[in-house]
Amino acid sequence: MAQAEVGQATTIGMLLDGLGSTGVPLAVVLLALPSVLPIPFLPTGPVMGTLLMLIGVEFGLGATRLRLPGALLRIGLPRDALAAVFRRALPRVERIERWLRPGRLRWLAGAAARPLLGVSIVLLGFALILPVPFGNPPPGIALILLGLGLLARDGLAVLIALCLGLLALAWVLAINAGALYALHLAVVALGWW
Repeated sequence: MAQAEVGQATTIGMLLDGLGSTGVPLAVVLLALPSVLPIPFLPTGPVMGTLLMLIGVEFGLGATRLRLPGALLRIGLPRDALAAVFRRALPRVERIERWLRPGRLRWLAGAAARPLLGVSIVLLGFALILPVPFGNPPPGIALILLGLGLLARDGLAVLIALCLGLLALAWVLAINAGALYALHLAVVALGWW
């Protein structure tokens, strides 16, 4: 973000540049943060969800370096709003990091688990795309914990993130099902069906 002038937009590409060997897990954390601490008046869910789905596919197939479409990487986010999200998120992330311990359930944070983790990232990214009221924070929390668990190589944190991810998907599905049922009832009550 240091490359952008004050008041300018920071592109997603600028955020992801130079992540190095921690690229995929750190990208998951960075892209999930706005879903937990939203940026007002910006549809970050569809953009970040799409990017997370692409990252999940790449990660699940074994990629260690991100190759994302240029059009998505050029999307700009207001620098001040993004900095505010990161400032608000930092104390929470630091609290989670104190709990992490490298080496627990090592197999779940390793290469053998990548296909499962890639599918999880894709599904949770898709949940972020859906326009569900109060639907983004649960998948966002699961994604942040998943990314931090992978960064720390803490399989227990990854396992907890996967369990939270299942609960988040159930939450989003329940809200969608309830909204569709309410719409159905309205259509029937109006005599349109």
